[in-house]
Amino acid sequence: MNFLKRVLCAAFSLSTPAVFAQVFQSSNLPVVVINTKGAVIVDEPKVNVEMGIIDNGPNQRNAPTDPWNGYRGTVGIEIRGASSQMFPKKQFGIETRDARGEDRAVSLLGFPEEADWVLNATYNDKTLIRDPLAYWLARQQGRYATRTKYVELVRDEVYQGVYILQERIQRDKARVNIS
Repeated sequence: MNFLKRVLCAAFSLSTPAVFAQVFQSSNLPVVVINTKGAVIVDEPKVNVEMGIIDNGPNQRNAPTDPWNGYRGTVGIEIRGASSQMFPKKQFGIETRDARGEDRAVSLLGFPEEADWVLNATYNDKTLIRDPLAYWLARQQGRYATRTKYVELVRDEVYQGVYILQERIQRDKARVNIS
């Protein structure tokens, strides 16, 4: 029941960046902050940017001005998807990296360590429920399905809306455990 409550709360959160850009001050959801330092995010190749996650814990507000306590580091980021690239709210593929630019496996928001992540925009699902609910139902049946968490995204100090941070599906002992 706790999952469904979180899904419904996120579904009613602010998710249209242009309208609410000036009013976003804090949220119960973790806040992902991306600082491109002027770089343009494109579809291939990934560009290096700075990313931080603010997660002050359950029942605590998270503001984009709070310290980055959930993650701080360099990531490679690119626009993700095919037909979804034409939507105004872009989704992103993210790869956590070390100082040399190599993949660096990290745990984000309690997920198992890995380097590849997705910030899913779900632009065509205005409820923001469809993917997380389907994955949750699969996990309840004992199957692997991508783990998800709702987050607020701020890019270059501009609020982008509610996104879903999720694992990128790939072979890994903590994800799809096949040889």
